[in-house]
Amino acid sequence: MGYIIDFSKFSSVFVVPSLSEQTLCTASAEELKVLLYLMQNQTQPIDPTYLANRLMLSETAVTKALSFWNKEGLLSMQADEESVSCPIQETKAVHTQQEQNSKLMMGLKAQNKTMSIDEVNTLSQKDTSVSELVDAVQLQMGKILTRSEIETLISFYAYAGLPPEYILLAAAHCCSRNRPNIRALSKLLTDMMSENIYTYEQAEKYLSNLQRQEGIQGQVRSAFGIHDRNLTKQEQKYIDTWFTEYHFDISVVKLAYEKTINQIGKVSFPYINKILSSWHNKGISTAKEAALERQPSKQTESSSIDFDQIQHFITYGEAKSDPHY
Repeated sequence: MGYIIDFSKFSSVFVVPSLSEQTLCTASAEELKVLLYLMQNQTQPIDPTYLANRLMLSETAVTKALSFWNKEGLLSMQADEESVSCPIQETKAVHTQQEQNSKLMMGLKAQNKTMSIDEVNTLSQKDTSVSELVDAVQLQMGKILTRSEIETLISFYAYAGLPPEYILLAAAHCCSRNRPNIRALSKLLTDMMSENIYTYEQAEKYLSNLQRQEGIQGQVRSAFGIHDRNLTKQEQKYIDTWFTEYHFDISVVKLAYEKTINQIGKVSFPYINKILSSWHNKGISTAKEAALERQPSKQTESSSIDFDQIQHFITYGEAKSDPHY
């Protein structure tokens, strides 16, 4: 007679992180017991003495278990005291800052400590999303992924808990930027998590803004003749200010660039920023207004017109000899 799971008893459940077969084999009964209790009681502070009393274990065994899960990356040491904090489980609700920090840590782990291909194969037998994700990314990138690339890819799914559609959206962005490789995807995913981006909707908005920023930066690089290097972080901040805060278009920025070249003979983002800041403060918003602001005043010439002189010339064919005639 075999056993089956009675799902009627699952009226209240909690989520535990994915564990490799190696971890399950090496973890002791006390260590697994502590982990299950922590996952079921995540809102409580982690006190080794309290855990020992609740689980009927020695305090030494609890301390050893906490150290084990810390080494596995599921717990992190607090800076102000010798205790550990427990990562919060991923849910469909809004993530708290503690959840996000924990997932970022797992995302970094996905870069530095990937799953083995055997673990990936074992996981794929239980979760069809694994093979589907690999196939979809290979189709997007137009190539067969290597074993190490598959390990890295699935680590973001298994370790960081990123949804497959989230990863595919990021992969599509990399491909659209002519970076169809796992290295670029890995960096983008980690950058997104560092910005607290965890849902598909957040990822879609983030990548849309990123695409707009990259497009604007490309226009500026082309206008400034920058083709042999990447923009610095400060230069990117300048550009973001010009287009997002000042709401200038590329034609206004080009005028500021031309004025800079005429004045100092070279490209200088701080100098260009000074010009654009001045225009913004004066209420100038279009290239036409900026061009008129740059022209020398002709007020003196226009104000010297004497309409009486003009009428006298038309009548008598000569200018007045005396302006008070």
